[in-house]
Amino acid sequence: MNLQDASANANVQAFLKMLRHGEGTTDEDGYRRMFGGKLFDSFADHPRQPQTATFKGGNTLTSSAAGAYQFLTRTWDGLVKQNGFTDFSPANQDLGAIALIQGRKALDDVVAGRFDAAVMKCNKEWASLPGSPYGQPTTTAQKARDLYTEAGGTFASATQPTPAPGPVPTKRALSQDQSPETSMPPFLLAALPALFDAVPKLIKSFSDDGVTVPERNEQAVTMAMQIAKTALNAPNEQAVVDTLKADPEAAATVRNAIDASWAQITDASGVADARKADVAFVAAGGEVWKSPSFIISIALLPLVYMLVGAVVGLFGQPFSDDVRSAIANGVIGLILGGLTGYYFGQTTSRNRTPPAS
Repeated sequence: MNLQDASANANVQAFLKMLRHGEGTTDEDGYRRMFGGKLFDSFADHPRQPQTATFKGGNTLTSSAAGAYQFLTRTWDGLVKQNGFTDFSPANQDLGAIALIQGRKALDDVVAGRFDAAVMKCNKEWASLPGSPYGQPTTTAQKARDLYTEAGGTFASATQPTPAPGPVPTKRALSQDQSPETSMPPFLLAALPALFDAVPKLIKSFSDDGVTVPERNEQAVTMAMQIAKTALNAPNEQAVVDTLKADPEAAATVRNAIDASWAQITDASGVADARKADVAFVAAGGEVWKSPSFIISIALLPLVYMLVGAVVGLFGQPFSDDVRSAIANGVIGLILGGLTGYYFGQTTSRNRTPPAS
């Protein structure tokens, strides 16, 4: 179903009305509202005017969200590229919201009246929906259903099962043809370039191309963003991005915080799986000194001794103090810290593993 046809569907219209209620844009000025409540003047384009709001506790947040569905500038630009929208008119805002629903593979659910299924798929797109994982105030499930009904929406037959509320699905970056249950939250995905700019080594460690995050590293990227939010006292990903752009010292703060937790982050991106494989190898009767991890570790240790010897001047040309410091803090710390962290975690993991019955 194309966007124009979908926009004429009564259930789609009711679903959009319910979304606008959650975003606080159901009034006649809703299509012109920016984050924080101010109105923009022209529908020629997304206003692209970041607004700052102060919340309880003194926390501030700057966001470019605008329109009836509070599109971020980055989100709207992606919709324009995909759908060729020529302005930010109310009609195109509706179509843009439908495109986001379609991107979550929820449009068929909305049209068919599978309301709960559609909400569960879209609550990672709109933070106001029931069950949203972003920690912001949400509409209750019953209120959302009531709003949808009042707007003329109908529900599928009661014989068709709807998913019960459960754990938030795993967050992963995805291409257009992947399942929505493997989707990394859009706020996090949009914030990754700024995080990678602040901490360049994340690009090589956790990214194929600097934007998309491999499935195996989703937990590591999520952990890195959480560390950044804590370090900057930021309420969400958008606040991290805005702070990094506005404050040159913020990048150094984030880098230091991530460096301090690097062992835990790298653990989340694959070391844990290596530990599990090693535990399984030993549990199956394999001798520790024959495990791949042990052999690799032994092979790496001579590099440490060679580097130490070169740094202290036992052989080769003497290094400058700056180079010595960089090597000591970087390579040696990475190798020794990685090996120590691996075997400490491996040992504790093995100790937690119940004996075979």
